[in-house]
Amino acid sequence: MIKYLLIIISLIFFSINTAQEDTTFVQAHNYVDLDWNGNYDAWGVFPDGTTSYRKILMHYDMRCSSSGCSGWDYTTKIIILKDNGVDLDGNPVYINDQTLANVVTPYGTYMQDGNSQGSGFSPNWVQRYTYDVTDFAHLLVDSVKMRAFYGGWSTGFNVTLNFEFIEGIPPRNVINVQSLWSGSNSYANIEDVLNDSSVYIPQEASNSAMRVTISGHGQDGEFTDGVNYYLQLDDNNLYSQEIWRDDCGEVALYPQGGTWIYDRANWCPGDKATTRMHELSPYLIPGQENILDFDIFKSNWNPSEASYIYDVQLITYENPNFELDAVMEDIIAPSLKQEYFRFNPTCSNPIIKIKNQGSEILTNVIVEYGFDNCNVNSYMWEGSLNYGQSEIIELPVIDWCSSDANIPFYARLIQPNGLQDNYEVNDFLYSEYEHVNEYPETFAIWFKTNSQPAENFYEVTDIEGNLIFSKSGMSANTLYKDTITLYPGCYKFQILDTGGNQDWNEDGLSWWANTNFNPPFDIHEETEDGYARLKSVPGSFFKYYQSDFGTEITDYFRVPNWPASLSDKVSEPIIEIYPNPADNLLNIDLEFSSSLDFELVIIDIFGKEIMNMLKYNFTTGLIQLNLDNLKSGIYSCLIRTNQTTYSRKIFIVK
Repeated sequence: MIKYLLIIISLIFFSINTAQEDTTFVQAHNYVDLDWNGNYDAWGVFPDGTTSYRKILMHYDMRCSSSGCSGWDYTTKIIILKDNGVDLDGNPVYINDQTLANVVTPYGTYMQDGNSQGSGFSPNWVQRYTYDVTDFAHLLVDSVKMRAFYGGWSTGFNVTLNFEFIEGIPPRNVINVQSLWSGSNSYANIEDVLNDSSVYIPQEASNSAMRVTISGHGQDGEFTDGVNYYLQLDDNNLYSQEIWRDDCGEVALYPQGGTWIYDRANWCPGDKATTRMHELSPYLIPGQENILDFDIFKSNWNPSEASYIYDVQLITYENPNFELDAVMEDIIAPSLKQEYFRFNPTCSNPIIKIKNQGSEILTNVIVEYGFDNCNVNSYMWEGSLNYGQSEIIELPVIDWCSSDANIPFYARLIQPNGLQDNYEVNDFLYSEYEHVNEYPETFAIWFKTNSQPAENFYEVTDIEGNLIFSKSGMSANTLYKDTITLYPGCYKFQILDTGGNQDWNEDGLSWWANTNFNPPFDIHEETEDGYARLKSVPGSFFKYYQSDFGTEITDYFRVPNWPASLSDKVSEPIIEIYPNPADNLLNIDLEFSSSLDFELVIIDIFGKEIMNMLKYNFTTGLIQLNLDNLKSGIYSCLIRTNQTTYSRKIFIVK
């Protein structure tokens, strides 16, 4: 994950679009270690409440603690506290008021020095989680005590909390925020805990919404789909929503050390627990009591181990401040934001997110986009968005203006519903980005399958989406080498894992749980690892893909009009041994940066030499070993040159 080292630099800056507006920055927690289960409180000194803000963003930066990273996925929360008097000694007492964020930590095994599960992730990682907390503006005033809760029980993580107050007019003026249900309970007791709540809606509250964050835990609660939560008014069902995420193999923070690829109940390791807003404006009646009910239920289900962590907040508002307000909510690609890591860098279709913050239904809007001082591109979006709804748009491909100059990308919304936007300040965004790599016009794809080749395929497409090359239907534990030649332009190389069931989720070409076995060779079904690499022709490897990628890995690249300057030399030899475990035949694929002599030795677990051969003036090639005379067991393959010795483990299963 070399890209993360580059992105870390950008974390000290906030969105480029805010530089043109009056923005106030506030910090609460500053590099606070979360090392044991409990609460970690810090003061934030916020604005005095006299200024109106169109948007307030909370940036939660997570990293390893100073004592390391936990290898488990734990719940963390960011909570606004309120004063609740004093204790018997006269000390002030603070209690939880409103939950702003629920983020589950990653399996941190990869993310520390000296890790035992391989490499590929910097121990200096930082992951940013951004929340829109504009609705809590009236609570973030003057000195406020903020709480970071850590649900872990071992050496853990670190939190830095920054707020960004952007001046302007908010979408709706908030009247009140009430926490109706908040806690953690077993499914068996949930019906007794989630009692009906009688809520008085003020007369001036013409709008309202329910903010719901819920996550399932325990062996049953974590991995059981089909469980819904329900919102009811006076015993009438308003909303039902499944508590489930089916995209854990696509999270931006990867690889991880645990079962991060398994889909879960509204959360994924290393990502936010899902928060949803349910509009209640058509249903709640101002000026009277409303009986609200929240329930979690799955028919014919009686789990032995299932619990749910939940925060359900009712927010009341005045009417929207604008009738027609189309918002450029975010630029997904091109972007440096870590949450969009899998979409970037790109040289293909820009991707944006728009939102309707006007009282009128948004049915169309023109998107202008491109690069400063370059050609302007336009696209007419058509659809139907009610207040508060968003949509992701993949824009038509464009001329990227420059493949090396740092020209900011922008996107602007104009003429929503064919009319003038009531509030143009939020119509426009800039984004910074990285340029894609340049590859030679001719290169080879080296793709080694694992033991489940039916789950994997790969393809190369051009900027228009036309298929240039694809490979599927491959054999298990087999190395494929395909050479392709491309014209100058932008291309996408993509590797996908279609997965299977809950036990065989989209697990890339390699995953730690697929390589574990214990003597006498109780082997997991998908023991053999795979990999993917790109190689100059002639020349050496110039691109190594992370094999533990989950669902997919996408690499955009350019073929320039002149030869790409890629190194023809590598400092370390390429040593590929397959299949491993092996039965009767072992393949050893070698490539050195220059011709040399070496000795190949196979030794058993006791250090006894079993095989020996010498190779002279060897650069690249395949060596095949007959294993008929060897028994099942663990062996070492040594490759000795006049400078060093390289060692690889071999497992033989008869």
